[in-house]
Amino acid sequence: MTNLIINQTKLTNMKTKASLFKSLLLATAMFLMTPLHAWEPAQFGIVIQLSLVEIHPDPLHPRTPIEIPQIGQTDHTLYFLDEIDLSLNLYSVDEVGNETLEYATVVPATTTSVQLPTDLSGTYIIEVVCDGLYFRGEIQL
Repeated sequence: MTNLIINQTKLTNMKTKASLFKSLLLATAMFLMTPLHAWEPAQFGIVIQLSLVEIHPDPLHPRTPIEIPQIGQTDHTLYFLDEIDLSLNLYSVDEVGNETLEYATVVPATTTSVQLPTDLSGTYIIEVVCDGLYFRGEIQL
């Protein structure tokens, strides 16, 4: 009888340890799946949705996983979360679909925000070029 109680106690301890291990494993997985630089959209206004449109690979350097730059917008201010060197272009589009470059700048990795000219208003195509990758989206000013 004593042997049965001892075995049940060991089994209960093993189940408790397994449950704790599963909880720890799940918490670790959730942490690893959350970007370290995650931010709330309200923190920097609107989050601009960018899509990868073109790749010009560097044959001398292998490609790492592609990460879409995260850019927030409040009025005419753009906020850059990622610390990467990039080029930023704004294009207006006429009724036929022709694009005209309206604004261009280079953004060093140390820059956290850029103030766009206040005379720009309307809908523009935003193009972000970094590391041979071209991303595009739409921006409303």
